[in-house]
Amino acid sequence: MSESSKRAKKRRIINTLYEAFTKYKQCLIVKLENVSSNQVQQARVALRQSKQGFMVVGKNTVIKKAIALRSKEPTEEEQDYDLRKPLYTEVKNLDKITGLLKGKIGIIFSDAAVFDIKPIIEGNKKPAAAKVGMVAPIDVSIPPGPTGMDPSQISFFHALNMSTKIQKGQIEITKEFKVCTAGKKVGNSEAVLLQKLNIKPFQYGMEILWVWENGTLLTPEIFNMNPNDILAKFRNVASKVAAISLATGQANALSVPHMIINQFKNIASIALQTGLKFKLLENMSTGGAGGAPTTAAKGKETKEEKPKEVAKVDEPEPAGVDLGGMFDDF
Repeated sequence: MSESSKRAKKRRIINTLYEAFTKYKQCLIVKLENVSSNQVQQARVALRQSKQGFMVVGKNTVIKKAIALRSKEPTEEEQDYDLRKPLYTEVKNLDKITGLLKGKIGIIFSDAAVFDIKPIIEGNKKPAAAKVGMVAPIDVSIPPGPTGMDPSQISFFHALNMSTKIQKGQIEITKEFKVCTAGKKVGNSEAVLLQKLNIKPFQYGMEILWVWENGTLLTPEIFNMNPNDILAKFRNVASKVAAISLATGQANALSVPHMIINQFKNIASIALQTGLKFKLLENMSTGGAGGAPTTAAKGKETKEEKPKEVAKVDEPEPAGVDLGGMFDDF
């Protein structure tokens, strides 16, 4: 590629990033180590076809240059001032991305939920052989069993202190052997052994490292949560806040509905014991809004039963009383 072509490509990437940081409020920093160009192309096509975003891949120095230009208002001296001036708006904390640009990475711009586009980005993984010097991402062990290799190669297994025997004219491993340890480099002997056994122990694909959203950096612990996880955490916290509020007598949006229901139960209990009547209690007795008649409503058809005492309930989870939809809005 000629020098002019390189400059034109660099300029094109910078302007693409400049425009993307105006159009999109979210970008994903994606790890591309050991990812083939074919995998990147497939992800680009999938993003384009689903209309959920697009990917930019370039040198980290070029991306940093684009971020630096986008972080300040363009001046008339800049080469593409006329293009950038209409696109410029203040973007907060854009410089936070700069420190994350290490190694081989790509940037995906999308306003879709990370949960929705993650399968597109991380779903395309391919098996890969262990290479000398690479860091093993996982532990790799070879299970006991026949290897398909002839006895003449038994010395290779002995050099690795592997437990073997000759069975039916081939080498058989008699005890599980750990070849690679996660986080450690793969040695020459380990790589050759896995190659001889035709084992490709690793899988490589794109991985989302960070998510930048409206000036905030989100870690995997946050953006990997699905909607059900978020809802469960919210419910758990809301339940605890309601319980604490009820215990301390603090009125708020979470505790007031329970306070009203608990007090109503107390009033209903007193009314049933003293024979007092009021409209809401009558609605309960007749099944409320469209509800099935209760035992009290069927008193003329069945033998009268002595009203049971309604216990006072102070828990934040009211149940067993039909209030005719009074508190549906809570």
